[in-house]
Amino acid sequence: MPFEASVSGGRGELTPAIRYATETATQETEFASRVSAQLAAIGDLVAWLPNGDKSVSDMLQSFVTTLYPAPAAIPQRHSFATWIGVVHHAAAPNNAARLKVYGNLKLVPGALQRLCDVSPGFAGLVSVPDNEKLIKPVGAAIEIDAHGDVNHKIYLRARYDDVGVPMKLVRYFGDAAWEVLSELVRCGVDAAKLHEHDFMICCARGTGAPGFGIYATSKRNEELTALVRELASLHHGTTHGVDALAQAAQACGARWRYSLVGLGYSADHGIDKLNVYGVPTWSDV
Repeated sequence: MPFEASVSGGRGELTPAIRYATETATQETEFASRVSAQLAAIGDLVAWLPNGDKSVSDMLQSFVTTLYPAPAAIPQRHSFATWIGVVHHAAAPNNAARLKVYGNLKLVPGALQRLCDVSPGFAGLVSVPDNEKLIKPVGAAIEIDAHGDVNHKIYLRARYDDVGVPMKLVRYFGDAAWEVLSELVRCGVDAAKLHEHDFMICCARGTGAPGFGIYATSKRNEELTALVRELASLHHGTTHGVDALAQAAQACGARWRYSLVGLGYSADHGIDKLNVYGVPTWSDV
């Protein structure tokens, strides 16, 4: 089963929570069958939220059906439908502190516009022109927390290994992109090789000011541990959280790989969030 775990924090503090994302029904060969199973899973998971009720379930499921209005028409070769993210906080470990549903904007034409029409929270989040070749919207997510607050997110992907990407990120996202990229360089990434990283950009809107973040994945065969621990020391105030992920995988007999780091930026606080993600894998032997 696909599984990715992460920890979060910022401004010198580690959030006492465990986060993970997974995709259910991957054994189903038909796209429509996977979507049906994933919609059912969303309905079940909503019950974990203190405010989980039919209206919450309807909102999250509507997000999926808006992306894929006719799933039976989508060819079998397209495997990804939705990922479901869950957050558990130490203050209430038996409930979900947050649920998040991710979807693909690339499968069915017009997906982003349909989302904007159905849910105005997505409207205006993307500032990149439609004809831009290096940075394009590829995914979306909707999340709700234990208090009922809803966030809308659009994810854009930058073209891998194109030397023009860092410049384009700064052109479209200004100081926020410049500060995040500069922080990666300060913490050990080679400035001349920034473009060799696979960048995802997140534009978000919740109850407060719009949010912005950049996620950087490892290059081929690159080990992220040194970068992760340096960033965690600065932004979590400790490496305890990122180390605990690796230790937990080891305790379960799994290999651990840090898969990506995400830095969030706000106009009020600058870089104020660090998310670190990783994937455990088990050998078949």
